[in-house]
Amino acid sequence: MSSDRFVAIIIFAIAVVYVRQAGAYHGVTVADVVGPSAYPILLGGLMALLAVLQFVRAQPSEAREPFWKRHGRPLLLTGSLVAYVYLLEPLGFLASTFAYLTLSHLWLGERAWPRAVAVGLGITMILWFVFDRTLDLRLPAGILGLAR
Repeated sequence: MSSDRFVAIIIFAIAVVYVRQAGAYHGVTVADVVGPSAYPILLGGLMALLAVLQFVRAQPSEAREPFWKRHGRPLLLTGSLVAYVYLLEPLGFLASTFAYLTLSHLWLGERAWPRAVAVGLGITMILWFVFDRTLDLRLPAGILGLAR
């Protein structure tokens, strides 16, 4: 079985569990026809449909590439996301988000450091403005100490 089909089976299983859990949401009133579970069920159904499509369209892999060449970048991005979550509190939102976005941009194939830094800085500032200033959410200050 190819790795694409294996991943499709895993995604389908996650989608089934997701839809089942989403079905447990109930509306506040009887008149709420759609209810809060409609959107999560729609997303879970779409995820299951795309998993089936991936399973059907997967080709058997004939040429075996080395594991790290094929799966290295997704594992690196997953590990960096886990590191981002753990470092968000001690480093703060601005420093950890900037580092995560800049490095992820480089790992995804950006060759120019200045462009990666500009994208990381720009997205970090937009997110900070939206969450901190517009929505008035408290973000971790961290080592920079940029609290309100």
